[in-house]
Amino acid sequence: LAQAYTRFMVRIKPLSPNAYMQENIFRVPMMRINLMNLGKYALFAIFLSVLSSCQASTGTASDAKVDENSGNITPYMAVLRAFSCKSSRSVFIAAHRGTHKGSRYPEIALESLQALYAKGIFFAEIDVARLRDGKLILYHDGTWNRGATGSGTISSTAWPMAQKLLLKTTTGKITAYRPSEFIEVLKWAKGKMYLEIDFKSSVDEAKVVDVIKSENMLGQVILISYSKSQARRLHKLALNTAISVKISKVGDIKAYEASGIPIDVLAAWTGREPLTKQLVDRLRSKRIPILAANNSVQSNATGLLPDLIVSNYAFNDQKAVALKGRDLKEFQACMQQKNIDN
Repeated sequence: LAQAYTRFMVRIKPLSPNAYMQENIFRVPMMRINLMNLGKYALFAIFLSVLSSCQASTGTASDAKVDENSGNITPYMAVLRAFSCKSSRSVFIAAHRGTHKGSRYPEIALESLQALYAKGIFFAEIDVARLRDGKLILYHDGTWNRGATGSGTISSTAWPMAQKLLLKTTTGKITAYRPSEFIEVLKWAKGKMYLEIDFKSSVDEAKVVDVIKSENMLGQVILISYSKSQARRLHKLALNTAISVKISKVGDIKAYEASGIPIDVLAAWTGREPLTKQLVDRLRSKRIPILAANNSVQSNATGLLPDLIVSNYAFNDQKAVALKGRDLKEFQACMQQKNIDN
């Protein structure tokens, strides 16, 4: 680490979304730490500062990679490790469909994710769809009509035509942004953002996972499943990768324990219903991260908190429940210790 620090002095600075399009912040080999900017990016700066000593061939997320071509260190820590270090008094925030509802950015475009990152949001839920020519892109609906200037189905559109379309905001305003290619989003997100991956019906799950593997991003993603059979398929494709499964009652935990999927790769999607103490206590005892929709927390009078809120209004929720103070210091110490232990 001392040698790495001597050779690579990292500067973290906030950029506007437009600046991200013009500048690669990891392009300069020798940079300085700017302490004035660390506050805004304190959470993910922790992930970037805790480096592991080797890189496994599977690309699992406890690795740290040195890019010999650019002279940059690109570390990425396992999302499940981050959950295990987080206090139950604080919450990670994930932007639903990769944007803040009502903002000037569209759903799940690269520029939307860059805007989230600039605001200190380091988790996002994204949808991956397949075009007619096999290109994987970010898009939620099965047709273009609601979210873009085009019409017709996504699966019948080829990439050249998709690049002629303009995306719309959640309020229907046309933006200057075009559909984003999945692999380009992964390249940008490496070392910056954790992604929940929702597989649209048009995609081949194995091909999506192959792209994630090709970018050594398995540890920075949570694969979303909607059934035990899908969860089993995804686990076989990516053995050590986090999988989101639907768990709304204690009996669901037992069912997944009997399914053959290791408990230590599961993340429990509890949905929109208010959390119950019985369910939270059991999930905590099993060390299964708790994921929930933001309205499930807002309507919950018990004050029980999940580990991650998938929010339509990520900017607002990030200010309310993000890691700070003692929780932030304990989180940093835990991440550093786990890195030493491994």
